[in-house]
Amino acid sequence: NPVWTRTDFAALRTQVDRALPGTAREILGRVEKVLAALHEVQVALPGRPSAGQADAVADITEQLDGLLPPDFVTATGAAYLPDLARYLTAIVRRLERLPHAMAADTERMARVHAVQDAYAELLQALSSGRAAAPEVRDIGRMIEELRVSLWAQQLGTARPVSEQRIYRAIDAILD
Repeated sequence: NPVWTRTDFAALRTQVDRALPGTAREILGRVEKVLAALHEVQVALPGRPSAGQADAVADITEQLDGLLPPDFVTATGAAYLPDLARYLTAIVRRLERLPHAMAADTERMARVHAVQDAYAELLQALSSGRAAAPEVRDIGRMIEELRVSLWAQQLGTARPVSEQRIYRAIDAILD
């Protein structure tokens, strides 16, 4: 509700003053978990991948660039920071299995890339004049959840996800 009086403003300010330190500590704790997971990824990421691992490492590097822009805390939002930490943990699991399952990794990567290509087409269509829907950002999160389901099922997903669900979400925006 809008605050229109000096008394209401003072009350709101007192409320914010009380809540701010706890909220800041909570968000900082979430950021610490993200940074710890990122450190695990950096340790697991081979500096000089073998020829067979090069495509997977390039895919992971591109994924990291998308997940962690310079303003990742703001871009992600406090509510989604735990999901970001889980996405990074899923990358570590992928890297742990990569040397022993390169063919399976390549197949999974192809499935994700197909969905990403459809998402990129959606973004292109929206940038050429169509109004962006709030659900568009959600599709990006769905793709990250798909990655978790493919490479680190034991971590669980925030909701049921599949390639078909993602394609349906894209189609719903385009219709």
